[in-house]
Parts: sequence; structure tokens; C-alpha cells
Amino acid sequence: MVKNAHKRGQLDLPFNWIYVLIAGAVILLFFVGIVVKQKESSGQQLGTEVNRLLESILGAAASAESTKVVVQTAGLANEIIYFQCTEGVTEYGIQGKGSPISDIVTPLFAPGKIQTKELFLWSLPYKLPYKITDFLYLTAPTIQYVVIGSDPRGQEFMKESKSSEDAAFAIRVVSVDDLGSFSPTAGMEMIRIVDYTGSAVQAGSPVPSGLQQKGDEEVSAVTFGTGIVTFFVKRGTLWESEGSTALFSLGGELDAVHYAAIFAQHKQMFDCGMQKALLRTGYVSKVYQEKGKALIASPVSQQGVCPVQMSGLSGLLLNHHTLAQACVGLYPDNCIQLVQAAAELRDWNRITWEAGCSPLY
Repeated sequence: MVKNAHKRGQLDLPFNWIYVLIAGAVILLFFVGIVVKQKESSGQQLGTEVNRLLESILGAAASAESTKVVVQTAGLANEIIYFQCTEGVTEYGIQGKGSPISDIVTPLFAPGKIQTKELFLWSLPYKLPYKITDFLYLTAPTIQYVVIGSDPRGQEFMKESKSSEDAAFAIRVVSVDDLGSFSPTAGMEMIRIVDYTGSAVQAGSPVPSGLQQKGDEEVSAVTFGTGIVTFFVKRGTLWESEGSTALFSLGGELDAVHYAAIFAQHKQMFDCGMQKALLRTGYVSKVYQEKGKALIASPVSQQGVCPVQMSGLSGLLLNHHTLAQACVGLYPDNCIQLVQAAAELRDWNRITWEAGCSPLY
């Protein structure tokens, strides 16, 4: 009975995969049809239509939790798709064509520009501690990720870079011990260094000789420390830091924030996407406050040790909601306390489950 209550505790809406596949196929067929008719339409009109189709595709991918999708964009192989995020608004579209798309909801993490025949879309749930939203990551087969260090997160990334359901989904990830001798694989238009040692990439240090001939926008890096991440860009032959920020997550396997830092080319996009997620945290925490009240008042919670266990729930939920609002108001300064409050709720939920009482989520 408790297991059923646990399932009912989820706020996620059921998702029909058959509908997704059919709708996706229709969208892609229409997408190809628009491109074929390019000669019959003006560039601006075509750009607006394609941007709207991109919005539909990305929206569908972001709604499907823990999914990996390959989108064929051969008709746009000569076009540049750009992504930027400022003050909680993500803007993207075909560069120089049509009206761009503005998104204030989806935390989206991507390179600044992509020119490719295929797009790789990957979504993961962000939990703090219950699910807040889904993060959407974008990359392409022309982008190579270089993992440095033996951190388990890097090993997980290499494992997850391929999909067991779609063989075409294969992110280009390599692991190297010495960045100094690294040379990119032929055909790679962009290189992303993922440094888990914290020492391979440093501000003011030289970019590897194998990458110095590439353009500044074609090379970037991210380094992971204990609870923090630092973003770097190439400036000539040297690395330049864009700054550091904390990782506002509970960690664990498939940490959505960890992957957000990998796929967001610039710190600004990472911060902007996180602000979207944390803003939603304030709304979702309010919903869980009401759910907590109903849970405390339920007959099941009046049995055995449950009344004692439930006695601390209201205070935990109030603290979590208060800190979520403070985090949004003063990002990133007040957000560490929110993560700590989320950890306390997570521990409460686990103990409640083990005691045989109805958990919160």
C-alpha cells in the first residue's frame, strides 16, 4: 500500500510515448517539406516557419523525461542555429532569418551556435529534492567533448553519451590523460574540454597547441571542483575564465546540473537556465506545502510512528519554500541554503518511507 502511495506522490503527468513518436514524425516530415519549398518562399518567411518547428521539437523533447532524440536537420546544413539566454529568457533560431523564439520556461543548455546535419537532444529531470522541471541539452555530432581525469562523473558521461534505444545518438566523447598532446578528431567544428582534475585548464595558461589554430568560439572548457564549476573560453592562445558558480544540486547519478554545465558553452547560459529552474522551484515548493498539509491530515499518517514522523514536515516545507524564494531574489548568493533544505527534505522522505509511512514524493 505504501508503494502505491509513493507512486501517487509524484506530480509528473503521464506521458504517451506513442503520441510522441507519431507527433515527432509529423513534425519532421513537415520540417523537411518546408525546406524543400525554400525556393518558393522568402528567406525570412522560411526562417520564421523553421524557428516555430524548432520550438515544437524542443518543447516535445523537454516534456519527455530522460529521453535522447536525434533530429535530422540536413535541410539546414548551411544555416547557423544560435542559442543565447539573458535574464531568464532563452532566444534561439536560424541566424539572420525570421523571427527568433523566446522561451521563459525551459532550462535549455547548448552551444552558442550550431551548424549541423543532426541535432542531439537529451533531457534529464532536475530534483530538489522532488522533481522541479526537466533540463534540455543540445549538441551535435560535430562537437567533441574531451574528458580529463578519472572522476566517476566523467565515466558516467562517457557511458551516457550513447543511447541504447537509438544508435544514431552518439555524442563524440573521448578521454585523455594529457591535454597538452591532444589533437581534435577530423571533422570536429567545436571542442569542449571537461576537466575533472581542476588543473588541466587554468586562467592564463596556454591552450593546447593542437587547438590554438581553431577559432576562439570553437574551443571552450569547464572545470569541476568540489561543489563548484568554472567556465573558460579561448582567447588567442590562452584560456580566459568566465567565472565560477556553485552547483545547486543534490548530486548523485545523472545529476542534471552537472550535465547543464557540460553542455552550456558559456557561464551566462548556465546561470540563466539555472535561474529558470530555481524560479520554478518556488512555485513547486508552494504546491508541496499544500500536499504536505493533506498528507499530515490523512488517516494513514495517524497510525503507528507516523504522527511523530509527520510532526516535522510542515517546518521543513516552510523552510524549503522560504529559501527557494530567497534564492530566486538573490541568485546565486542565497541558493546554498536551499540545497541544504532540500537535502533535509530528502532525508525525511527516505526515513518516512522506511518507517512504513506515506512519503511526500
